[in-house]
Amino acid sequence: MHGREPIGKPEGSIFRMRIHNRDTEPADRLDHWNELTRLTRYGASGMPEIRGDRTFAADYTASWFGDTGVVAGEMDEGVFVMDRRRTDTVDSGRVQLMLTGNAPHIVDLGSDRREIAPRSVILQFNDQPRSTLRPSHDHMLFVDIDAGRLTVDPEILRRSCFTALPVDAGLVELFAQAALRLLSGQRQDPQAAGTFLVSLVDLVVRNAFAHELALTETVPARRVQALRVMRENLSNAEFGAVDLAAALNISRRSLFQLFDDGEPPMSVLRRMRVAFAKNILSDPNQDILTMDQIAKLCGFRTARGLGIAFQREFGRAPSDYRRIRPATLPDGVAAGPEAPVCGNCAS
Repeated sequence: MHGREPIGKPEGSIFRMRIHNRDTEPADRLDHWNELTRLTRYGASGMPEIRGDRTFAADYTASWFGDTGVVAGEMDEGVFVMDRRRTDTVDSGRVQLMLTGNAPHIVDLGSDRREIAPRSVILQFNDQPRSTLRPSHDHMLFVDIDAGRLTVDPEILRRSCFTALPVDAGLVELFAQAALRLLSGQRQDPQAAGTFLVSLVDLVVRNAFAHELALTETVPARRVQALRVMRENLSNAEFGAVDLAAALNISRRSLFQLFDDGEPPMSVLRRMRVAFAKNILSDPNQDILTMDQIAKLCGFRTARGLGIAFQREFGRAPSDYRRIRPATLPDGVAAGPEAPVCGNCAS
């Protein structure tokens, strides 16, 4: 690999990634790739090794909007390898929705070998080792996003990787035109463009998995997903209803409809945070923590805020609970639930 143009700013900027393997040893290529992507979501060491045979060359153009990117490029015939042996820091949550070019190509996954038809829409996760054989010069387009921002379970997506997705032709055309439009060089708001790309990919994959989603996706399932996101953000005091709705890729109104037969979502989150604080206060090994520290760990801005919520939930102040907490239980016996049972909200 050699030769590149300036990268520019990471958000909403165009930069070119040239991979020319004819005169470069494989050991040099990961460093070069990471240099090209150092201002993007991947950071300094987030991508696996990129290798190619001596006749392979690629030229990519990409635009990144926060942690979401659009990439289009051309590739010569030859073998292109995505290998994980050089790094264990690959982000397993990144997924690419790709529109292939006008020629078929072969993807070798080690235990499986797939032939991808021309003009196919496929999914690929960045932590999947693979080699790709292209019999002729071709092009491709893909959007690279955090799979956790989609409304479809990432495990459903993984089961269908490197298989042509059954997407309506009109939607494929919309995907291509919209993604390429963001590569046109016109200045876009990074946050809005990133959200638009996530919604665009979500639209495509939901079309592809419409039958499966109709069978498996219910209100209780979405509520479970909401509770999981809440648990992952217990310590984030800034996390609120707008953030939760964005994480689920639904409107704020739809979020509250998920909980319309029980407590509102923010009340559920508050009770989960208080329950987390109770678990900490029940553990003698955590006595070194001050109330301010516990409050921050549990997503409260101040110890006073934690105290008010704790008093309301359990009828006593956190400091009183710590002082008169139940005797330590034997090893292997839980001291209490990780989160409160919130009626139907815990389903």
